[in-house]
Amino acid sequence: MSEQTWTIDSIAHALPHPVSRQKFLAEINLAPVDQLPDVIATWVRLVERLDASRPALERTLQFAQNHHGELPHQYVDDGKTDEWLDQWAASLGRGSSDAA
Repeated sequence: MSEQTWTIDSIAHALPHPVSRQKFLAEINLAPVDQLPDVIATWVRLVERLDASRPALERTLQFAQNHHGELPHQYVDDGKTDEWLDQWAASLGRGSSDAA
C-alpha cells in the first residue's frame, strides 16, 4: 500500500476498528497545523504495517479457530497470548468471542 496516495479518508478507512478510526480522526483534528505531516506519517506507517501483517495474522487466527482457541506454539511462550489475540481480533472489528 505504500504506493497509494493517502488521504485522511483513505487512512481512516484502512483502520479496521472504529476506536482506531476515532483516535486517528481526533489526533488529526487536534494536531497543530505544523505537526500534521508528522501525525499523518505516523498513521500511514501504522496502516501499512497492519496491511503487511494481515495475511500472517489471519493465518494465526484461522489456526486458533481450527484448534479450539489454541495458537501455534511460537505464540504461547510470552504468557500474553490471550490478551494479544483479543486485542488483534478487536482491531479487526471482531469480538473476542469470534477469535476463539
